Amino acid sequence: MNLDERWFQGHLMEMSREECLEALASRPVGRVAYCDVRGPVVIPVNFILDGDDVLFRIASWTSLARGLRGAAAFQVDDIEEYTQSGWSVLLRGEVSYIDHDGASAEKRPTPWAEGRRELLVRLTPWSITGRRLLAS
Repeated sequence: MNLDERWFQGHLMEMSREECLEALASRPVGRVAYCDVRGPVVIPVNFILDGDDVLFRIASWTSLARGLRGAAAFQVDDIEEYTQSGWSVLLRGEVSYIDHDGASAEKRPTPWAEGRRELLVRLTPWSITGRRLLAS
């Protein structure tokens, strides 16, 4: 047996849309992915869910604000290294900016990092997929 083989390997399972949304709601931080002029970019952000939509705040002067237009992806996971198990959820959708002043307080996630985050971003998914890796 070589080093890549194990006696008992984990099993991958597709997650339902409902399982994906439940898993998303259990984590406070995800990664937004988009392409800028230099290629793919992935940035961690804290977020909240509004139905199926993901909401997060960003500063207007950042490369994220300049590059985040149109289609984007959002990924969240929870990995247990010891048992080599966990899950990963991927949303693909359309980004829009919503009026920060018009949004209710519960729809304005509080940024973890210091500084002003005046742009409120909504990612409306057209695709929500997830996989769960079950321990052997």
